[in-house]
Amino acid sequence: MEVVDTAHESVVRLHFIHETIYRYSGPVRFGPHRLVLRPRESHFERVEKLDVSVSPDARLHWYQDIYSNILARAELLDMADTLAIRSEFTICKYPVPDWAEEDEALQGEEYPAYYPGIEESASHLYRRSVYPPEVEAVRKWVRGLNVLPSTGTRAPIFERIAAAINERVGYQRREVSGVQSPTETLQKETGSCRDTAVLMMEAGRCIGFATRFVSGYLESQNSKVGKGSTHAWMEAYLPDRGWVGFDPSIGKPVGEGHVAVAVSHHPRGVMPISGSFEGLGNTALPMEVNIQSQRIS
Repeated sequence: MEVVDTAHESVVRLHFIHETIYRYSGPVRFGPHRLVLRPRESHFERVEKLDVSVSPDARLHWYQDIYSNILARAELLDMADTLAIRSEFTICKYPVPDWAEEDEALQGEEYPAYYPGIEESASHLYRRSVYPPEVEAVRKWVRGLNVLPSTGTRAPIFERIAAAINERVGYQRREVSGVQSPTETLQKETGSCRDTAVLMMEAGRCIGFATRFVSGYLESQNSKVGKGSTHAWMEAYLPDRGWVGFDPSIGKPVGEGHVAVAVSHHPRGVMPISGSFEGLGNTALPMEVNIQSQRIS
């Protein structure tokens, strides 16, 4: 995967278009569809413009889920043999301060992780493994990387794990739904961005850190020519810095080209589009997805 690498800018404005087209062998009736397409916002990211359109016509009901993701429920009004969903947005990304440069005491992550007071209970779901039978195997793998510092000291643990995954696991784009388990990815030594994100998420949890799965977009050479895809990475909750993103598919912390759309403690909760259809004797045909990006002034 080749990522756009540009000089630092004070403000970066990214424009994305995401089109998904479903085709069927005949007219079908659509059940409600769940759209996870609106980028997340923070102190450092602001959505400047967003337009979501659906054909055939649909009523969109926007709401905020338990993870503070902004979703839309689409109620499609007519039968059709094609369903087209288009999301177009512009997002402004502001520089995130480098805490380590401002305070040497914050370089890396303190080990073991300590979540004080209410954060201990609030982070429980994010510290619990999605794959309990594989915890010991993943923990053994992490310890074998020699990335953990001695007790009570700090080290760039997650940067090292991201680099180790990137070195070991070859990127393989997979169109099938679902993710590989962490040990499956380690054994195959290939995986999609979703697979490596799950592996790193579980690696962080098995050594006591709260982590979560992130779905979104990554500005890349492919997206610049309209051949991009959705992307996935992980975030670790660091008590002195909050949620910090790392992308093991490129072996680095997230950068200005990453656009987060949704987060969850589990990779199943952030599919961009999900829904149902019914039609006697009619079947789904291959779908088409087009994603393009552009930097604008």
